[in-house]
Amino acid sequence: MRKISGILVAGALVASIALVAPAANAAETITGSGSSYMNSMQQTCSAAYTTNMVTYTSKGSSTGKSEFASGATSFGGSDSLYSSDAPSNFTYVPLVGGPIAIVFNVKGVKNLNLTPKLVSDIFTGKVKKWNAASIKAVNAAVAAKLPNKKIQVVFRSDGSGTTNNFGNYMKQTVGGTWKAADAWADASGSTMGTGAAKNAGIVTTVKGLANSISYADLADVTTAKLAFAALKNGAGQFIKPTVSASGRFLAASTVATNGEVVFDYKKKVTGGYNLTLVAYGLAPTKSSSAAKAAAVKDYFTYFLNTCSPKEAAKIGYVAVSGKLKIKALELVAKIK
Repeated sequence: MRKISGILVAGALVASIALVAPAANAAETITGSGSSYMNSMQQTCSAAYTTNMVTYTSKGSSTGKSEFASGATSFGGSDSLYSSDAPSNFTYVPLVGGPIAIVFNVKGVKNLNLTPKLVSDIFTGKVKKWNAASIKAVNAAVAAKLPNKKIQVVFRSDGSGTTNNFGNYMKQTVGGTWKAADAWADASGSTMGTGAAKNAGIVTTVKGLANSISYADLADVTTAKLAFAALKNGAGQFIKPTVSASGRFLAASTVATNGEVVFDYKKKVTGGYNLTLVAYGLAPTKSSSAAKAAAVKDYFTYFLNTCSPKEAAKIGYVAVSGKLKIKALELVAKIK
């Protein structure tokens, strides 16, 4: 009995050690915030990732940049680069791309063609009614269904990388007062319409507001089952915002040494959807916490190599590939 009792005591001791031991190698908890454009992708990847605990909060790109710069988060998410107040010792990492959909809510109309100039004129109030001659001219198939109703413009009320890219697209294709800026009033030179926060807020507002139009990520638009326009591209084709069409345009874009994707929105890409963006991760290259930096590095590697290739296209995003993925992984290697 003494031998059996000794074995039981030893076994209990080993079990207690086994229960305590993992604490020495406990998983890290890292937090990120920012881009609402890539929120659906971040939620998908963070939920599937098991090496460490990742929490990502959709707050808009401007907030994501400021919170990362202040040290409030382990990493940031943004669809636009810093224009000022960038932190020292960090890197951009292009994580995922995708189209910006021109989303609308007009009863009985599911298909709509728009040119860049029409988009500009609508969002700045120069074209005021859905049955305007300029809209009907490129929409013969649905012209009779376009109502004599005021167009209700919905814009991002928060600092937004989606707005920044939308403004940059308009600046390049139309010009005028348009510019690349996170704030809608700065990007468009207008405050006309209804403001809504984050991409999810945009689609909720459009869905509940008859005769409205706005811009948002394809993932949220598709989930809300809203209609979106075909946009005339540089090759003169009316193209809908699909993953494949956005991927064609993204593949034809230039990648800078810092990971920035430089878009030529007037570029002629057959079958390409030009109103496309890239969402970036913001990560430290000289962190005060080596463990958290290592966790961010591992998560971004998983995001690029495993999660995005498997899941991105299913929910409306374009996984980075080719030369852009090579550059992204080079930048991930700098995280520490």
